[in-house]
Amino acid sequence: MDISEGSCGDVDLSGVKCAAVVAWPKAIHEGNGKLVFVVDPSTSDEQVGQLAQIFTGKLGGLPWELLGGTFEVVGLEKAKITIEGSGPKSTFTIEGIGEGRGDTFKNPVTGEEHFANVDLPSGFIWTKGECGQGTHHAKAGEVSVAAENSNWILYNFDWSNS
Repeated sequence: MDISEGSCGDVDLSGVKCAAVVAWPKAIHEGNGKLVFVVDPSTSDEQVGQLAQIFTGKLGGLPWELLGGTFEVVGLEKAKITIEGSGPKSTFTIEGIGEGRGDTFKNPVTGEEHFANVDLPSGFIWTKGECGQGTHHAKAGEVSVAAENSNWILYNFDWSNS
C-alpha cells in the first residue's frame, strides 16, 4: 500500500508505504491466518503503532474490523518498498522479502492486450479495480506466499471509519 493521504488520530500517515504478507490455511473467513506486517524504514514507531491498530481491526471500520480477527500477527519487518508503473502493469518490490509484477490480460490467439475493469458499487474492500494477471512471491518470517498468473487488481480505497 502507498498511502497518499490520511491520518489516524493525530498521527499523519500520508506517504507511508506498507505491506502485509499474509497466508490463510483455508478460506479467509475460517481464520487461522498468519501475518507479517512490512513497513518502509522511514515509517516512525508512532505510525507503526497506529497502523497496527487499523490493520488488526481494533479501531473498527471496514474491511479490517472483519479481516483483523482472521489472522495472528507474527512479525514486523522494515524493508524498502518500491512501487512502479500504473494500472495492471504495476510492479512492487520489498527489498529482501519479495516482489510482484502485474500485466494486462492477453488474447490467447493474437496476444492483444485486454484492459478489464471491475466495478463493485457496494464493495467493502474496494469499489473500482483495474484487473489483469500477475505473479508474486514473498517470504517474511514464518509466512511465505506465491502465485503465478493469478488475479492482479489495482485499486484506490477510502478506508475511513468516520
